[in-house]
Formats: sequence, structure tokens, C-alpha cells
Amino acid sequence: MTSPADKANHLKVKTDLVRRTFNFPDTENVIQDYSCALNKVTLGKLYITENYLSFIASIGSTTEVIPLRKILDMKKDTTLFVNNAITFQTSTQTLSFGTFSHRDEAFTLIHHLWKCPPLIYNPNSVDSELKEGNLFKGQQQQQQQMNKKSSRVDTESTKMALRLAVETKETGISTLNELSYQAEVIDNIERNVENIHANLDRSDRLLKGIESFGGAISNSFNKEKPSNRPEFEPIDRTLQVRPRDEPPAEIDILEKLSNDSLVPGFIQIHNDRFIVLDANKKQKVDGMSTYTFDLIEYLVIRARPQHMDFRFFGNKHPRFRLASSYIQNIVNEIVLRSNGKYGKAPKVIFEPGIKEFVYGNPTIRFIPSAGRANQQSSLFTRASTLGISHFVKDAPEDIKGALLEQDKDLDEISNLLGDISNIARTIGDEADRSSEQLDRITVRVDQANDRLHTNNRRIEKML
Repeated sequence: MTSPADKANHLKVKTDLVRRTFNFPDTENVIQDYSCALNKVTLGKLYITENYLSFIASIGSTTEVIPLRKILDMKKDTTLFVNNAITFQTSTQTLSFGTFSHRDEAFTLIHHLWKCPPLIYNPNSVDSELKEGNLFKGQQQQQQQMNKKSSRVDTESTKMALRLAVETKETGISTLNELSYQAEVIDNIERNVENIHANLDRSDRLLKGIESFGGAISNSFNKEKPSNRPEFEPIDRTLQVRPRDEPPAEIDILEKLSNDSLVPGFIQIHNDRFIVLDANKKQKVDGMSTYTFDLIEYLVIRARPQHMDFRFFGNKHPRFRLASSYIQNIVNEIVLRSNGKYGKAPKVIFEPGIKEFVYGNPTIRFIPSAGRANQQSSLFTRASTLGISHFVKDAPEDIKGALLEQDKDLDEISNLLGDISNIARTIGDEADRSSEQLDRITVRVDQANDRLHTNNRRIEKML
């Protein structure tokens, strides 16, 4: 079996060839390559990188490059009545690549990269992204218009909203503390009521012995038995706010099957597990589709870019393999949620030749993931001002700082609203529990009063 280091070296040779031939930046890496023929005539290889399709002829100097962002449409096609071609349409040309040996696999991978531009984000450097041509011209014009209209960003409104949210949370916590004290008082009342019933049990026995000679004889032969009533032990009634559950994140993936073919789908990441969905976002009915985080031992970032494996403890399950433009987001979500659920996350392993990325950082959740195909909007998570780097970093320093500060406040408000919601639910749960307990105490007090009145009448008869 080929080692990860050998695979990394093999990919590096291909990547160096493509970078040298097309003068690509160091950020472009060959993900996969396929033998094919350009326009049904010229044999060669099609190299797929994060942002380009690059063809190099086997014989001669023919080359062709298609930026993925310029593709308007792509479809499976035929050559000589054989379904082994893919046709790409841009605004200026139509190119067809035929005689693919793995046409469907190539189409699936290219379509995923076209739909979902690969995204690796470094929270420590907003300026790390590359500008390319006039891709961000619209954003730059929008920024210039904003600069003309306003020279400042209103951060006072978000600051005021943040203060109100903090005060609301503090009020909720104070209410929880008061309810916790009230719960202890109610517990003491219930304990005392049950003690009264225990005393009434003993008085019943004594009255039975006084009322008749037979009762006295019965008591002498039957010693007083311990009460069957449960003992009240101190109960910690400190109210805990239930942890805030993050909503599930659904991320586009290509599931890699045992035969190495790629199948479009989604990974739905919850707080304690992830679920594999098909292209229609339906849970798979055949095979394993749900994995809890405590089963995962390693997250392996493969030497082949945009690929990763899930390795499980004790080989209880076969490794789960996928390819995705959003490897960083998948790893980030699983690490954050595992730490929140278990206090421990799976170990992340980067194979040789692959550049390591940041993970376990909440900021990554708010980076927008705008799709290329059909000018899609964000594909997952909430877009944040932090992520619209070309809009922010071209602004004057004072506006840039204000926008980032405003976005940070909005994120904190969002978190506080989640806490306030959980505090409100906890208060509601405790109010329901206290109401049930008070109803139970009322019934037991009425029963004690009835028993006490009965005993008083029995005593009056004896006097």
C-alpha cells in the first residue's frame, strides 16, 4: 500500500507541473487528474485544482485552462455514442473533454468545486485572501459608495442592545437564584408535612391501645414498625441553565465509497453526532449513516487536497471518507461540538504535504461560503462582516475597525439571546415543578387535617 508520504510526493510532482505550465500561485494544488481528449482529438490529462481545470496534451504543446468561476454551465456528454465526455460552457467558448475512463467521478468532483469554492480561512489574517481580476469589482464599488455616503459607522445602537441583553441575562440569573431559594423553602414545607403524617401514624397506634383492651394486647404483640414513608434527604435545588444547543450545520460533501467513487451528499453536524445525508438531504437507508462523536478517534486530513477520513476507536466501524471544499468547517464544527459535549475532541492529523489550517475557533463559523454556481448565496452558517474581507479591508481604518467591532457585538448579542432563551425555559420548568409540588403539599395538608380531626373526635369519646 502506498504510504501517505509517497502519495504526497506524487501529487507534488503534478502540482509543480501545473503551477509551472500555467503560472499558478502556490495556493493552487492538484486534487485529481484524469486522462481524456480535448475536443475529442487531442489526448492528454485534465488536472483539477481548487480554482482551475487545466489540460496538458500528452504529445505536443497544446494546453487549455478554464477558471471554475467563469464556467456558466457544465453537462455530461457523448462521443461516438459513448457516454464518456463532459462539456463546459463559458461566456466566450465551449470546450468538450471526451474519452474519460472515470467520467462520472470527474463530473461529480468538478461540479462540487464549481458549486462550492474551496474555503480555508485564517482568523488571524483577514488580508490573506487573493484578489483576482475584477471578481470583487462590485464589492469595491459598493464600498466606495458607502464611503461617500457616510464617514462613520453607528456602533452605539449595537452597544446599547448589548447592554440591554447583558442586563436581561443578569435579571434572569437573579430570578433563578430567587427560585432556587424558594424551592428549598417548599422542600422544607413538604418535609414537615410528611413528618406530621409520621407523627399521626404513631398517634393512631397509641389511640388504638387506649381505646380498647384488644388494641392494647395487639400493640403489645406487634411492635411499632418503622415508617414506610421515604426519608427526606437534602436536595440541591440550585437551578442550572441548560446549555445552549447549536443548530445543526449542513455542509456539502462528496462521500467516497469503498470503490473510490464519489457520491454527492451532505454531512449534518449536531452537538453529539454527525449524520450522512444524500443529495436530497435525506438520511441514507442503506449502510451506516449516523456516527456519535465519542466513536471518533482521529480526523485525518489527507495529502490529497479537500479529502479527509474519519477513523473510529477499535475499528468498530470502517473509516468514513469524504471530499469537500469545506474541510476546515467540518473539522472546526466537530472539534467545537465535541469539546462542548465531552470536553475532549478527536485528534486531528495532517498527512505529509498538506498545509495545516486553523480549527476549533468559533470565528470560522461566521465566514460566508458563497457558491459559484448560479450566483448562489451563503451555503451554510451565518455570514459575518468578518468574512466579507474585500468589503471591509478596502475601507478606511476607522470604518474597518467600527465594522469589525459592530459584528463582534452582534455575535455576542446572538449568544446572549440564546442564554436568555435557555434561562427563560429553565424558569418555566422550575415554575411548573414548584406548582406540581405545591399541589401535592396541599393535598397532603388536607389529609393531615382530616386525620387530626378524626383523632380529636376519638379522644373526645374517651374523655
